[in-house]
Amino acid sequence: MESWMHNRGGQNYGIEDQQQQSNLQTPQPVRPTTHEDANGKLAVGSSTPPLHTFPTQHSVASSFHLPAEYLNMTRAASPAVLAQGDRRPLSMGNPGVLGLWSFATVTILLGVYNLFLPHKSNHIIYPTAMLFGGLAQYIAGFMDLFYGGTFSGTILVSYGAFWAGQGMMMLPTVEPLLEVYQTGWDLAQANAIYHFMWAFYTLMLMCISLKIRNGTFTLTWCLFWVFITLFLSAIYYITNVQPVLRVAGVTAFLAAIGAYYMGCAAVFEEQKSKWWVGKYKWCKRS
Repeated sequence: MESWMHNRGGQNYGIEDQQQQSNLQTPQPVRPTTHEDANGKLAVGSSTPPLHTFPTQHSVASSFHLPAEYLNMTRAASPAVLAQGDRRPLSMGNPGVLGLWSFATVTILLGVYNLFLPHKSNHIIYPTAMLFGGLAQYIAGFMDLFYGGTFSGTILVSYGAFWAGQGMMMLPTVEPLLEVYQTGWDLAQANAIYHFMWAFYTLMLMCISLKIRNGTFTLTWCLFWVFITLFLSAIYYITNVQPVLRVAGVTAFLAAIGAYYMGCAAVFEEQKSKWWVGKYKWCKRS
């Protein structure tokens, strides 16, 4: 490695250099040549040294189980920010953390209004619902699908779309569309059906979380309280009883706390610090 660093700017490359660079694609083929050194012995060199090459990192490649060509592409990293070295391989982080925290933030905002200000408009959370809880969670969900999380990615995309839709309903330009409902009772019935359907969908996800491989109690906890929140919201639209909405605010807090905890557990797992998540013993794990 050191010989490569010192000879990069020169014209001659040693055998070790060529072995390290043999598995990298180069703009021009390396043509080995022979010449005599100062002692009259033959030495191997290269007349066309490769361009844009990086030192091989076999230890990193073996830990990530990825080709060395990919891991050799590194980017600068701030040790103060990342708590790591000054170079880091180009790799993909866990998008589930962003999805969980965006969901938790907008859910806890909704819980605050339902619990403490049920008679006030919650339109102030529109930017967070549309961009953070909606768009950011939506993108994180698709990235999680690409990352290999079929179930978790589906959950994030689903609730990202839900919150994006909730944010759109807060737009002043959408209010004229609601005039198709002749009375307030008609609108309340529509909202109740809407929330009942999402509650049923969440209940299905919660039941699946009990049986999937590597299922955890924290995931089931979060989905359970989301189900209760949606179900109570639907009941409120039918009954118009504010205590029901206040209880829905409490359950929204519990769901958000679970999502925040799951995100923190995922972050610290990368730091080799395991948090309790309650893996189910009856679920088969690979």
